[in-house]
Amino acid sequence: LNKYFARDVEILQSRQRNDGSFGLWKRDRERYEYPFLTVHVAHALALAKQKGYKVPDEMLNKTKPYLKDVEQHFDDWHKRSPTVRWTISAYALYVRDMMGDKDVAKTKKLLAEATVEKMPFDALGWVLSVLAYDPGSTTEVEAIIRYLMNRTTETAATANFVTDYGDGAWLIMYSYRRADGVLLEAMIKAQPQNNLIPKLVRGLLDHRKKG
Repeated sequence: LNKYFARDVEILQSRQRNDGSFGLWKRDRERYEYPFLTVHVAHALALAKQKGYKVPDEMLNKTKPYLKDVEQHFDDWHKRSPTVRWTISAYALYVRDMMGDKDVAKTKKLLAEATVEKMPFDALGWVLSVLAYDPGSTTEVEAIIRYLMNRTTETAATANFVTDYGDGAWLIMYSYRRADGVLLEAMIKAQPQNNLIPKLVRGLLDHRKKG
């Protein structure tokens, strides 16, 4: 596993650009830039480092300015969809938090701009994760949880959340299961005794195919 990981990191590093972003297939500028992709790779690298794998510090450090100002990399496609923009911004804030760069002020500003009612479920989950342990964010945390409890699709044993990104879903590689997973993690942080948690787990497990 360590050998495969080292190979994959080497491939990823070969695709990282000077501004910290990543190309989809190569380092050179492609026809289209995917800000979500760079946040996603930074997330993977941060997770790997947390698990004790060897991740070059220069790789992670180069992503930090990009994550901090990810909004500067949105093009016309992103600007057409507020939900896509909010989701990528929330994801970047979540990954920055993982890296020890918690930005409560920007997170609250994003939540105020989007509002709890209009922010997609993925984004709400990432925002909730950032604010969960912040003593000054109790009001926002309670508002998000209250909204989630009223918007979940539940059965007797399972629960899930559904967001429609319309034509912009490809910009964030959207899937229903990811939204449920993101919200599960956030709920465990914010309110670990909530009875929605086992239902989200059961809902995710029930969508397995062939194990």
